Amino acid sequence: MSMPLSDIRVLELTNVLGGPLAGRLLGDLGAEVIKIEQPGSGDSSRKLGPYFLEGESAYFLGFNRNKKSMTLNLRVEEGLSVFYELTKHADVVLDNFRPGVLERLKINFEILNQINPAIISASLSGFGQDGPYSQRPAFDGVVQAMGGAMSVTGRKNEDPVYMGFPMGDVGGGWGLAFGVLAALHERARTGKGKRVDISMLDMQVSFQAHLGAFYLASGVVPEPIGSGHPSNIPAKSFKTKDNKWVQIHCSTEPFWFKTAEMVSATVPGYSDLSNDARFKTATGRMENRKDLEEILDGAIKTKDQEEWKSLFVDWDIPGAPINDLSDVFSDPQVLHRNMLVEIEHPTIGSIKTSGNPIKTGQDEIFSPPPLLGQHTQEILKNICGYSVAEIESLEAAEAI
Repeated sequence: MSMPLSDIRVLELTNVLGGPLAGRLLGDLGAEVIKIEQPGSGDSSRKLGPYFLEGESAYFLGFNRNKKSMTLNLRVEEGLSVFYELTKHADVVLDNFRPGVLERLKINFEILNQINPAIISASLSGFGQDGPYSQRPAFDGVVQAMGGAMSVTGRKNEDPVYMGFPMGDVGGGWGLAFGVLAALHERARTGKGKRVDISMLDMQVSFQAHLGAFYLASGVVPEPIGSGHPSNIPAKSFKTKDNKWVQIHCSTEPFWFKTAEMVSATVPGYSDLSNDARFKTATGRMENRKDLEEILDGAIKTKDQEEWKSLFVDWDIPGAPINDLSDVFSDPQVLHRNMLVEIEHPTIGSIKTSGNPIKTGQDEIFSPPPLLGQHTQEILKNICGYSVAEIESLEAAEAI
């Protein structure tokens, strides 16, 4: 059974995280992703620490499976000619350069579209291809700050907190892959290529979700609320008897009533919670939030995390342990969904990586992250049709 994107070829000109993640997502769905890298150095994340396996960066390994690597120097005429030839046989060109670089390299959409009118040129940048910030540098923490994420993360009256997961970069990568899929769908209807422009800041603004909607409706600026929620109560982390943590999140009335019943029935001294008039309505819980959270703090610390995990299941409560990554990658649901996979790497041996979250019913296939330039000869011969003599000429010109 073929994968959803098995007829799509992607030329990836990206570095580090957001762009490579987009390429990985497309590769996981079956696209042939050819990672174009600078001879001798490649993606800068190949050298990023702190962890290396047999000399290969764990950072690079995490974002570059299901790809081929080709070295190509776009700054020499011979290398540029090869890229133009590849463009004739490609569907998508991905990049995460700062705006203006494509034009300087002579691989912008207007040029590539003349070579292949069906080509999709998709770019990820900090602030987009236009606007007053377009030429400014941006990294994950910058867009988390500017997009509002850091203003609502952490606790009130404490220093702003940066999210532990790099959602500025990750959001950009997902947006880039999503934009490519939309452009491919349109091309199937029109036959024409497309320019896709994804901004990391734009993605952060879209991630505001209900908080942005609340502000636009009320004019009230949201503040940090820790592990809580502005309107769902109770929604908070609670420390357990064994000094671990659980999160309870009751987004509907029935779930609150079941939670109150669970605590009343299983925690000595708390039998009146389910009948407490202060907490019978959402308005009452909002007005008495502090009292309710103090009661639940006391109740939850009477049992270990494992006991609460079992009770949450037994009572069908929206609660969960707060897992660290060792817990995540041993969780039975995560393992059942094939979200931890092993890949055989040509120099390392078996490596572990997170799986593909997009399940389409097909068998999932994972090829290892490529060595630098591993597939250069194969691509030149099989896609471009170059002879041995032509390839040797490219090597002499330092194009590959």
